[in-house]
Amino acid sequence: MMKQKLRGVVFVLLTLILSTGCSPFNTAAENTNPPKNLLQTRLAIDTAAGGSFQFRIAKNKKFFEKYGIAAETSNFAYGIDTVNALLVGQADTALAADYALVNALGKGDMTVVSALTRTNEKSATRTILFARDTIHNPEDLKGKKLGVQKGTVYEYVWAKYLEKNNIAASEVEYVPFSTPDEAIVSLQKGDMDAVWIGGALTEKFKPLKGIISFASILDSGTNVSSYLVVDTKFLKQNPNAVASILKALNEGMDYIPDHKDETAALAFKELKLPKDSVLDDLEYTNYALGFSQEDFTHLEDIKKWAESKGILKTNYDLKEKIDIEPLKQAFPDRVTYTP
Repeated sequence: MMKQKLRGVVFVLLTLILSTGCSPFNTAAENTNPPKNLLQTRLAIDTAAGGSFQFRIAKNKKFFEKYGIAAETSNFAYGIDTVNALLVGQADTALAADYALVNALGKGDMTVVSALTRTNEKSATRTILFARDTIHNPEDLKGKKLGVQKGTVYEYVWAKYLEKNNIAASEVEYVPFSTPDEAIVSLQKGDMDAVWIGGALTEKFKPLKGIISFASILDSGTNVSSYLVVDTKFLKQNPNAVASILKALNEGMDYIPDHKDETAALAFKELKLPKDSVLDDLEYTNYALGFSQEDFTHLEDIKKWAESKGILKTNYDLKEKIDIEPLKQAFPDRVTYTP
């Protein structure tokens, strides 16, 4: 009798298993996890000057998963903050504009694998100099307090803008800040007199009372490019995965032009950026995936300038900090740089 009851219990269990199509040892939580063959990768992305929309779209549309990457994204205020996260082991990849990148490359074991954006004449108009309405031209900046996020490309833009207009660094005072919101408060209180702001964030500054804009980055005589940086150890252990990340980002870039409203909605959900400002920003952002001889020359010129000014404290060979093999694997036609 006992054996018959036991057989009955086993039969019921087997029936339940077969009818649900799953193992009795699986749980709902386990089923929601990414497939085990995906490589867990920590991507540090910024919230300023474009908001890293190609990363956000690539994750939202599961392009990373398509190429075998389980992407974990973390938000930081500026590109330099993503690099700092990589330096302390909080991320596997980072992104940074050229000047910040050049200053950071000697501080840790990281490698440049591709450009992400490049400034052209159209996109340059989205990086604007905002100032108190008592300032109407470069000459009026003398003796004023200039807002700058230390270590970012805007430090370089300020230096080149002042240099172009024959204003010595000793004739101004730099006021450091950490976030755009902090800059807004400082401008309104008079704790700073002028600041460079880029991308969709400019829409937060345009309505400020007593604040005007009278210059764009074109007036500084320089341009800005941003680059994808990877932890060197991660790159050596996962070269194919880095190529996969580039493929996913490329799909993100390709997806955005025909899905701008969807991108803007995602930007509002994740960053609370106004839809109209994001749509406007998308019209100007010049996404670029590749690495050219011009990219190398641009970074090398900034490096030489930083060295001449005594800003670059750590000496390094730029060529040793660039690895284009994953990019060549993913998109061989987008590499014109020769090491």
